[in-house]
Amino acid sequence: MTMAQDLVQGFAGEQQRLMVEIRELDLLIESTKTEVDRLKAREEQARARIDEARADPSRATPEEVFAAADEHSTALARRMTMDGQLGQLQAKRKLLDRIRTLIEQAARQLQEQGPTPAAEAAPAFDETRLLQAVVETQEEERRRIARQVHDGPAQAMANVVLQSEISERLYEVDRDRSRAELAALRQMVNKTLQELRGFIFELRPMILDDLGLVPTLRRYVQTLVDKHKVRIDLGSTGRDRRLPAEDEIAVFRLIQDSLLERIEKGQAKQISVALDWREEQLAVSLQSDGRDLPPDGELTSGLRRSERVALLRGTWEQGVRPDGTVALQVTMPVRPAPTLIS
Repeated sequence: MTMAQDLVQGFAGEQQRLMVEIRELDLLIESTKTEVDRLKAREEQARARIDEARADPSRATPEEVFAAADEHSTALARRMTMDGQLGQLQAKRKLLDRIRTLIEQAARQLQEQGPTPAAEAAPAFDETRLLQAVVETQEEERRRIARQVHDGPAQAMANVVLQSEISERLYEVDRDRSRAELAALRQMVNKTLQELRGFIFELRPMILDDLGLVPTLRRYVQTLVDKHKVRIDLGSTGRDRRLPAEDEIAVFRLIQDSLLERIEKGQAKQISVALDWREEQLAVSLQSDGRDLPPDGELTSGLRRSERVALLRGTWEQGVRPDGTVALQVTMPVRPAPTLIS
């Protein structure tokens, strides 16, 4: 038996194992969907009782309003947990499908090539494509979670503000104290809403799709400055332009991971980021104080810098200057964003 035949049989065995895991995942996904639907119905029932009390305060006592609010919050929290589990299962299912497709393509190419010398019998398996599939799955999961958090907890916090106003009208015991406490509650919830919006932006910056890379980076840098009390100077020279969506998010994640690494691991307090837009290239330069770190350690996203740069088909180098400044330089080719034809 030739090496190519051994590889084909190995691919066939791996396909069978993947199919078994996919079937098990499908069953788990279906049962999780059923539980999510049940919790959503419970959540909607509690919300309906809250809306009814808000429309006509005389039809509900303060205790009933608080009970409905507690039930709504409990159902919402449970549903969000199950939604998160469902999203992870679906992301894993999609990734397994992509891996299965790559294995099938590699096996088919080996069969078409026929017997080959051992030195030439290398599997036609593109690791970069597999890495791209993993990253795309991560980005889809981030997008789903961002939308879910926006529609779930953010909306729930807004509902708490409305519920506190209802309680304020209903509660008749020690009105001055209750109103002062409810006012403090509204301030706390409003602050939580702002923090939650910041979390959503870090998870998946929606403005990236609308405005592009540079405006998104400027806003993200400001959130880091406010959160970590550091100084970050961001500059862009040349003609910045829109890139394909997968390139824009890849460049953003590369810079995001590098900034977080310098702040959280390198203890940097002063950082400079420069984007140099050239005709067919984009050069990103990051300089900072703080501790030196391994140049290709694992980043916040779980990928290494070399893997991030490989997705962009770029090159990179990192070093420490005589004055102690840590300098990172990344250069990558740029492609124009696809033009929409109306």
